[in-house]
Amino acid sequence: MKFMMRLFTIIFFSILVAKAQDFSGIKQITDGYSGLITVEKLAKNINRDFNTDEDKTKALYAWLTKNVRYDLKEFYNPNRQTKTSFRYRTEEEKQQKIKAINEKIVRKTLRTRKAVCEGYARTFAEVCSLLNIENEVVAGHVRNSAQEIGNSSLSANHAWNAVKLNGKWIYIDATWGAGAETNGRWIRRFNPYYYNIPKKKYFKTHFPEKSIWRLRVGRITKEQYYNQPVFSNDFLKTNVTLKSPNAGILKRGKGNVVTIKLGNAKQREFFVGFLGSSRAVKPEKVVSKSTTTVRFVPPPGTKQCFLLMDREVAIEFLID
Repeated sequence: MKFMMRLFTIIFFSILVAKAQDFSGIKQITDGYSGLITVEKLAKNINRDFNTDEDKTKALYAWLTKNVRYDLKEFYNPNRQTKTSFRYRTEEEKQQKIKAINEKIVRKTLRTRKAVCEGYARTFAEVCSLLNIENEVVAGHVRNSAQEIGNSSLSANHAWNAVKLNGKWIYIDATWGAGAETNGRWIRRFNPYYYNIPKKKYFKTHFPEKSIWRLRVGRITKEQYYNQPVFSNDFLKTNVTLKSPNAGILKRGKGNVVTIKLGNAKQREFFVGFLGSSRAVKPEKVVSKSTTTVRFVPPPGTKQCFLLMDREVAIEFLID
């Protein structure tokens, strides 16, 4: 009976997430918003075409991810200004200057249709505010490579949004929802996963800098976040789970064998790739009840590997 209740809970939760990330019909409307656009015009269009706050935030997500490209050139610019300093005499003057800086970022984003994460997040926040939807920009940490595993000394490197719908906060990352960098090029690929990121998987990809935005989801330290493996959204969108190891650094066992255990992976195909090698190897796979065990021997000197599931990168690790 307990198993049946747990199964029902998982299925019900999966249906809710799938429904929240369904954009059928919404994109057909927002794709028609063409020409030069301001935050006021975008908010007006969305308010005209959609009735609920949930549909309005989905429409905003759909429009931003389609119409704003990630600015890789700016991201890799060694002289890029990541912090702005200014003088002020009163708290009111401070807030006015912050507001002016943020409005400048939003205007540039909509004029050039290019941005790094702050441009996406500030534009999302500004339109939500015009729509009278409670929201906040969340600053924090994300990881893009296994080389960041264990490096908790890194400073905050990303921004995304928290939006309050029906009395509950949801978390939205339009930057990652718009596409990703592949072999030095940014490729646009709409990804609904990052609209209403599932809270059970939130800390696998995002770590807010302010504790209030962590405690609203759960409890995790910065060290715990950085010590995890790096998970791809292709993996997180499935019901497959990593049972062990919990750490992102794999230990070699007897005979230099590395072991990874997964749940709900019986029907999945696995390969393992290694940094510096153009070939992936097929590991030993053993299924016992709900646990799938994957074993392989890394080449001598290998320090980084990635597990492929159904031909897509699923999890990245370092190797001790």
